[in-house]
Amino acid sequence: MELTRLLQSFAALRPRIEALTRGRVGCSATAEDILQDTWIRLSNVRHDDSIDNHAAFAMRAAKNAAIGHFRKQQRRNEIDAEVNDLLWQSVDEISPERIVMGRDMLRAVDAALQDMPERSRRIFLMNRINGVSHREIARQIGISEEAVYYHIRRVVERLAELRDSQG
Repeated sequence: MELTRLLQSFAALRPRIEALTRGRVGCSATAEDILQDTWIRLSNVRHDDSIDNHAAFAMRAAKNAAIGHFRKQQRRNEIDAEVNDLLWQSVDEISPERIVMGRDMLRAVDAALQDMPERSRRIFLMNRINGVSHREIARQIGISEEAVYYHIRRVVERLAELRDSQG
């Protein structure tokens, strides 16, 4: 496959782009992932002859990928906080009443999870119970990371509705 001028520019600037990306995200492995995603995006650009400055375009694509990474991470952190609030509400004292309420809530959560589509439930449990990353789940199941996010979000929203209805 012949490399386009855009990919050639990216390859020539790769050390600089990698250093800038690593500086932004603070992690070499994450920077590598972002660079790989950028390469894939750039390889899908058609008609790169319409781009005036290939180097600037490649740099901007990497910067946008890093920004996208931060946005995804922020949303994942928000989902984690929602789940933690949902599952680990602070308990002042343990009483027989609270034990019964907790068991009732656990049964309700289990029933809500059983009512969810199988794929959503499986993805949620893989991520929240087994600690599997969005990327790994996407790879194992054969869907995009964004799809993984939406499956988890669907379950979290349903559990939040359940929590709110239980008072």
